[in-house]
Amino acid sequence: MKDMSPITAVILAGGLGKRLRGVVSDRPKVLAEVNGRPFLTYLLDQLAEAGINSVILCTGYMADSISKEIGNLYNGVKITYSRENKPLGTGGALRLAVSNLNLKYVLVMNGDSYIGIDFKDF
Repeated sequence: MKDMSPITAVILAGGLGKRLRGVVSDRPKVLAEVNGRPFLTYLLDQLAEAGINSVILCTGYMADSISKEIGNLYNGVKITYSRENKPLGTGGALRLAVSNLNLKYVLVMNGDSYIGIDFKDF
């Protein structure tokens, strides 16, 4: 698919980050600094470069710090938040995020993993 604009990306960013607490105890793991930037910005830049202009961030743990850091528009990408009031797990977070939307194409990504891929070849 060459035109990526019909795709909505869903980034799972609600985890507790227990394994990283010793390193990033003051923030969610998606905001862990990597080379002076929050990790999540690398994912958002990758999506923007591919032409994906709509992202749903599934948040839970420290959700307010994520929305404060990223906002509603990042590098031309519209950001929408789906907030879990209690941990729902991967499937529950995804279901909450997309259940009331009529989406034809959805790309689901883990918020703590980076894969160097050209999404246009996907």
